[in-house]
Amino acid sequence: MKVCRICLVLLILGACSGQDVAGTGQRSLVVRTALMEPEAMVYARAFENRTGIKVEVVRQSTGVMLSFLKFERSNASGTTIDVLFGGPADAYVIGAREGLFEKYLSSERANIARKHMDKDGCWSGVYLGSIGFAVNPKRLGELGLPAPACWADLLSPKLRGEISMANPVSSGTGYTVLATLAQMMGENRAIEYLKALDSNILDYTRSGAMPGKLVGLGQIAVGILFSHDVLAFRQQGYVIDLVFPKDGTGFEIGGIAIVKGTEKLDEARRFVDFMLSAEGQSLYAAMGEFRLPTNRLAAIPVGAVPFSKINVIEYDVTWAAVHKDDLLEQWVSATGAAGGE
Repeated sequence: MKVCRICLVLLILGACSGQDVAGTGQRSLVVRTALMEPEAMVYARAFENRTGIKVEVVRQSTGVMLSFLKFERSNASGTTIDVLFGGPADAYVIGAREGLFEKYLSSERANIARKHMDKDGCWSGVYLGSIGFAVNPKRLGELGLPAPACWADLLSPKLRGEISMANPVSSGTGYTVLATLAQMMGENRAIEYLKALDSNILDYTRSGAMPGKLVGLGQIAVGILFSHDVLAFRQQGYVIDLVFPKDGTGFEIGGIAIVKGTEKLDEARRFVDFMLSAEGQSLYAAMGEFRLPTNRLAAIPVGAVPFSKINVIEYDVTWAAVHKDDLLEQWVSATGAAGGE
């Protein structure tokens, strides 16, 4: 199981630790992350073993993470965060435009495609992930339905109360779904589609991955989430299948950025270097994750689905960032759903 694999990696990393920085009185490098904490701790522990720099990991959804950073900046009391790590890059584009990040041109960017990072160094991409459907074959069989093959299939009346996706207001995953449909269909048609889909939605979750778990538990038939999370649930033993909509899907560039005003600038730069490196990103494969690395030299996880195998649209992360407030306002108005964590 995946959880056991994560534990094994953590045990190995702990056994290999060569430097003890406990008791030094120095403040840890504080990393706020949109990744699940057990996964993020593997990267933090590997970095600690490599550098001797202690890392404190705090988990929040992407939208909440960025809102907290804005709140700290508005109070002008200094930042308690050193690095933002993970979650779709539209949030990082917004943060860069608002001057929330330190510019840093890591040497590791040489092995990463330009389209997967900010040209000025405000943020860089550490992984890629496409949107897909998690489906429970048994539940669909009971409903007399085949697996959905395209976005329109999710509007079947038989799927009323059988679908879940993350809330776009608080979740980067949810907003990626919204922005994907807006770029595929146009804003008006996308909002009309999501208003119709709302009739079939059981719950808008706070966590981007939670719809996959609900599918795996047999509580719903279909979840909309990142494909690497679907594959991770399947590896954990859930009876769950992954389907990519044949009419197209979007993707995320998982970001990383140094928070402006950090008192741990050198340490933060070293953490960014590590997560952009082939060594850092090869941990995805080592621990049984299915994220696609951005570093061309990193190991590709076995079982991960490359973009070349699916119909991925030319997802524009800058467009998604610029139109975010307007799209969210339209979505809330159309569905009556609220956000927050």
